[in-house]
Amino acid sequence: MIALTLALALFADPSLGQSTLTRASLVEPAPAMAIEPAPAPMLQSVAVTLECTAFADGRVGECAVMEETHPGMGFGDAAIALMADATTDRSTADHRFARTIQFMP
Repeated sequence: MIALTLALALFADPSLGQSTLTRASLVEPAPAMAIEPAPAPMLQSVAVTLECTAFADGRVGECAVMEETHPGMGFGDAAIALMADATTDRSTADHRFARTIQFMP
């Protein structure tokens, strides 16, 4: 009679008589949340202002970045590289000038 009562109790509650490990394995873990990086903002407009020297013989050189809208992203170096082959009209003396280069997407 005791055996029958014990059997009915086990049958009525399936978690009784199972080990803790077995009961814990029945619980499914919550799915891992995938963390996606935020999309990089699209650059709408980038401007770099350079100050350069126009030499009397027409060469342009000694350029330096005065201002840029997105510093540290390489646009200043790119603007200086664009001025590497620039020329001007010949003049009687060297002079400094500023030039703003606009980069478009």
